[in-house]
Amino acid sequence: MSRNEKRRMGIYVLTGIVLIAVVAVLSVAVLNKRASKNVQVQAASPSYMDENGEEYIAAFLKDMTDSTITVDVVEFITDAETERIKELNLTGEDLPDGYYIHNPDEETVTWKLDGQTVYTFIDWNGDFTGSDYPEEYTTTDAAEFQKYIRTYEDSQPGMSFFFQIENGVVNIVFEKYIA
Repeated sequence: MSRNEKRRMGIYVLTGIVLIAVVAVLSVAVLNKRASKNVQVQAASPSYMDENGEEYIAAFLKDMTDSTITVDVVEFITDAETERIKELNLTGEDLPDGYYIHNPDEETVTWKLDGQTVYTFIDWNGDFTGSDYPEEYTTTDAAEFQKYIRTYEDSQPGMSFFFQIENGVVNIVFEKYIA
């Protein structure tokens, strides 16, 4: 092999190595972005804090299977959050019941469910409690919760639910009466 051929071969090998490195860096970046999506939603999402100081992510339920739940994360703003209300230029008319649901980007995220997930919802019609009055009902049975969701028109509740997530798995789902 001549000196020029060796030089050309070296350039081709070097170019190939550079291309492989670029592809590897891009692949890692894309995979990290996908893998961290749930963590980002969990850590950076607007949350609701209950009277015990527990934080929850507010979201509209979009779809559910026995092992996953797909939601559209929203920001649940209460009338106590005066700075955020100012930032969004909201008025009292925007918060007639003491809260405002801010959802500028409808983007869904899917979390895992397991047999330990606790579902608490308001049994408006007594289908689960047998009561004549709305009562909270708690279960770990995903099928019962799915049955409850089907009581809503088009199986799409109009109010957000609140979720407690740990490592991409939903620990708690609850519906809160707000009016």
